[in-house]
Amino acid sequence: MTPRTYIFGAFLLLLGGVGVYMMFAKPEVHPLWVIFFYSIPSNCAITFFPHEPVLVMYGKTVNLWLLSLAATLGTLAAAFLDYKFFTTVLNLAYSKKYKSHSAYQKAHYWFYKAPFITLFVAALTPIPFYLFKFMALSSKYPLYKYLLAVAIGRFPRYYLLAWLGLTLQVPNWIILAAFVSMFLLVYHRKILAWISSIFIRKSAPEGAES
Repeated sequence: MTPRTYIFGAFLLLLGGVGVYMMFAKPEVHPLWVIFFYSIPSNCAITFFPHEPVLVMYGKTVNLWLLSLAATLGTLAAAFLDYKFFTTVLNLAYSKKYKSHSAYQKAHYWFYKAPFITLFVAALTPIPFYLFKFMALSSKYPLYKYLLAVAIGRFPRYYLLAWLGLTLQVPNWIILAAFVSMFLLVYHRKILAWISSIFIRKSAPEGAES
């Protein structure tokens, strides 16, 4: 991980944190701008923020077409940043070890059979998109094709999520619980490892580290 990577990640973390605050503390304030800017950190390769609960929540009160458009534009901004940043990073020698992972090998098979269709389907469906995103970035797939596949895949996905929010009128406390649950589902191992490291340091005898 280079200093540039940490700076990029810190910026996205800050942007996402501000978005979460605005959504739950002041949901009525500039919702389209909030969803646009939140969609950037929630769709970048370095992300800590799920987008699904947010679309469901805003779908209850915001025009579905405008909401989906704002989220898609934010996602395209994220895709552009990913492409400009990670096409270089993923091809550095120390970054190439991910290519030996079994998930990458399976994604590699489908991606090279029909890259555009694969990106479109992964962007539209619950299939983990990051696998195919890394494939596109590491192979330097043409930027305009990558952005087009993301746009036509994500827009209907966002519209459907927003429509579910409008139709089901899910209470915000359930959406917040889903938001936290999705975060913990993805990062629980890292959180547990971090907590364990704190207790290990505290329980270590004095002078043990010397």
